[in-house]
Amino acid sequence: MDYQAMINATNEKNSFMLHNGIRLTKMEKDHAVVEADLTRVSRNLYNAVHGGMFLTMADCASGGAARSNGMRYVTISNSFEFFRNTKDDHLLAEAWVKSRGTTICVVEVEIRDTSGTVLCSGPFTMFCVGKQDTLSSD
Repeated sequence: MDYQAMINATNEKNSFMLHNGIRLTKMEKDHAVVEADLTRVSRNLYNAVHGGMFLTMADCASGGAARSNGMRYVTISNSFEFFRNTKDDHLLAEAWVKSRGTTICVVEVEIRDTSGTVLCSGPFTMFCVGKQDTLSSD
């Protein structure tokens, strides 16, 4: 599996990730990391990181971990817990596959700030929709 090619394709072609300033920085078997440099639009009315930004990063990381087997996945459910916010301008979301079947893949995600503090975490259930045609980013 050419993980670097998958990383490059994701970072070049995934419009949603590009729009939100999220980039895939690591992918290996059953594991992925995405990172984001936060801007004003990543924050809510109170200048805290918006919960949607956390959840978006977690979803992107879980998708990367799930598709590290060369298949395509979509999210069918998640349960996410928010522990604390941060003033940091950089976040890292790390995902690990906990269980992989023929069609269902369960992924655990943690999001940390630059000090390594866990800000939120939760499981994502992913559904396999088929083989990746090419190094696509969907």
